Amino acid sequence: MKLNYKLYSVCLSLLMTFCGCDSFLEETPKGSINDTYAQTEKGAEAELLSLYQINTELLEQWFMVGELGNDLMAYGGNVRDYWKGLITYTDTYMIDNSSNEGLWKWLYVALSTINTSINSINVADFHSESKRSELLSEAYALRAFYLHQIVEIYGPAAYYAEMPITSPEEIEGTQPGIAAFYKRILADLEIADQSLKAPSEVRSSSFGRMDQGIAKAIRMRVLMSLAAYDEALIGEVGMQNKQYCYEEAVRVATELKNNYGYKLESDFSRIFSPDNTENSEIIWSIQYGNTTFDAQNNFIHRYWVSQVNRSVRSYSKTINGLQAHSVFYGREYRAVMPTYYFIHVFNKYDKRRDATFISGYCRTDDWNELPDFSDTLLIRALDVLPQEVKSAYENRGIICDDVADIYDIETGAVLNNSNVRSCANNVTKWLDSSRSTAKQEYAYKDAILIRLGEVYVTLAEAYTRLGRKDEAAQVITELRQRALIPGHEEALTVNPEDIDISFILDEGARELGGELFRWQMLKRALDKDAFCQWIKGKNPDTNPENGVNGIGIKPYHINRPVPLSTINSYKVLNIEFKQNEGYAQ
Repeated sequence: MKLNYKLYSVCLSLLMTFCGCDSFLEETPKGSINDTYAQTEKGAEAELLSLYQINTELLEQWFMVGELGNDLMAYGGNVRDYWKGLITYTDTYMIDNSSNEGLWKWLYVALSTINTSINSINVADFHSESKRSELLSEAYALRAFYLHQIVEIYGPAAYYAEMPITSPEEIEGTQPGIAAFYKRILADLEIADQSLKAPSEVRSSSFGRMDQGIAKAIRMRVLMSLAAYDEALIGEVGMQNKQYCYEEAVRVATELKNNYGYKLESDFSRIFSPDNTENSEIIWSIQYGNTTFDAQNNFIHRYWVSQVNRSVRSYSKTINGLQAHSVFYGREYRAVMPTYYFIHVFNKYDKRRDATFISGYCRTDDWNELPDFSDTLLIRALDVLPQEVKSAYENRGIICDDVADIYDIETGAVLNNSNVRSCANNVTKWLDSSRSTAKQEYAYKDAILIRLGEVYVTLAEAYTRLGRKDEAAQVITELRQRALIPGHEEALTVNPEDIDISFILDEGARELGGELFRWQMLKRALDKDAFCQWIKGKNPDTNPENGVNGIGIKPYHINRPVPLSTINSYKVLNIEFKQNEGYAQ
């Protein structure tokens, strides 16, 4: 966690938000950076560095709005209505939702801050032009990242600006369409390529700060997203066609895989260990300060944690020796749970399965200490177990649930019991066992934004789009080497004839499931009708039985709605700000 910059832009006001009904609060970076200081080399860099702390504010909104409603996350037994509404695609909650409002706000806080930063770097006095060029390349790479997030989440309704806005009178509510975003994104990435430092020059002292490798990874994502649009839009952006986008994505992903010093961790679980947050597989991560006085901490660790001291079959009784919360198994929140598809997509001889889900819980008499790993008290099996196996465990004093106690294994639906959703398998990737106490809400573990495993999956996806299935199979075979169990290697054999987009999405779930940006992978891989059908088929919570009257996923949900508060803010300025198609205007 070597990049722990203070937030210099402390007094960031809320973009497109009102205080009362008659005063518009415009977003401008202020606080300890005034105009005079910003026009110095040190001040301009400080303004730029504030972006990294803005990312810490974005994380929870990325997780909630960017991931809820995908194919891997059902709602848990203690979910809040406005999060559940994002999973069930309840339009009233999606439009008027504090998490969606927060994501929009912080993305535009970032955009406004970076526009101001670019202006400051251009006008500041620098001791050398090479330093100015380095900071400009960093700034343009960051802006490309934020613009890509904005356009992929909010689609054609997204607002666009290249210059800092200094007064409400300058606001136009520009919604120029998707092509305008991608033109700017690609132009920004060209500038980024000019002077960014190599990862080897940055990571040893400022792990998490923008470098050539991160910018390449952003370009890889941008190319894959752009290729999902029709040929006319791609041409308007200035690219040749879909094939060219995929060929460029192959080129960039291959460079990332071979030329920047990144390496796959040999032990999949070690990627996410709190004592290994600067490992060689991570391309970019959000840094969190290891101090209780840092307001920006990582809270995502809570959301996947179920009740580990109860059995789904005897929910009214707590299990002696297991705690509701623990440092090791997590701070129980029960907000989300894995879908049956997420669990079932793994072969049982894939090491990534047991590294992704917890299926056994050991005696934890003291919730602040490590469990006694020699004394298993609860099993939540990831397979359907014969009754005689369950009975044998219970004769030994081990309570045993399995997936059929939680899901209808024919339909994938969570069983209709209010207690079931509280007893799901914990997903491990966000857990932080370095927390001081069991009920501690905040955590310090860095949040991975991009890693090499994603590059492998994306490279295979691009090869598949180009019809190069032999090469796609080889990439997946290489990625799976660390997932092999000795004696069962054939279970993970990949043949070219296995490869199609469904296979790539399944492999993406196995490798990247429970992390960030799964929703965006689905969006680029599937058209809006296939997107809707895929998610409905894999996550029955998105298609509830009462899925009428604005409930349940529809094709237009491929774009998130502009928050209602933003629409209303523009109305006060007498500007018509258009909502995305399908949502109530």
